[in-house]
Formats: sequence, C-alpha cells, structure tokens
Amino acid sequence: MITMLADYISRAIQNHTDCNIICDHYQKDELSEVIRRVRKWQFRDGIELMCSEEIETAVQTGDEQCPEQWIVWTVTGDKAKTVSPQHKEFFSLCQQRYWLKMQLA
Repeated sequence: MITMLADYISRAIQNHTDCNIICDHYQKDELSEVIRRVRKWQFRDGIELMCSEEIETAVQTGDEQCPEQWIVWTVTGDKAKTVSPQHKEFFSLCQQRYWLKMQLA
C-alpha cells in the first residue's frame, strides 16, 4: 500500500503523536549568512522522514511575506518505497503550505 508523502509531512509538522523526532540539528554559518537545519522523524509504521532546510539570514529583497527558504523532504529507511513521492523540494514555506493543502484536500 502506497501512502502520500504529504500525509507524513503534515503529521511531522504538527508533532502528531504517531511520530517522534529523532534528530534536530541546527547550524548557523556566519560567513555565508545561511542557517541550516536538519530534522528527522520516525513514525510508528517504521517510516523515517528527513527535512533539510536552508534559510538565508541576509536582508531579503522582494516578497517579504514569503521569503525564499530551501526545504527538502526525503523518505529514508527500509520502508521508503511505500511512500510516494519519496522526495519533494520547496523554495518557500508558502509553496510547501500550498502543496500540502492541495494534496490533503
């Protein structure tokens, strides 16, 4: 049975009771003005989900309501093939929210 990636992302973001965060690594690089964060969750069904984010700390020009932020979601572990898609990239939180809204509607 194939499960939608959007379902796992939504549960991870909402800190759902069926998943535990097993890694939360935060790194700020002063020279490149980038914040990197890597988080990983494990779900009761054995699925592991990783989110890598890169946020520029420099002053943004352009759309201030939804600044650029690189977000990459990847399903890892032995059961990864039961989730579709196994990998999804976003360039902002607004794009991620919209995709989740459309997928979970």
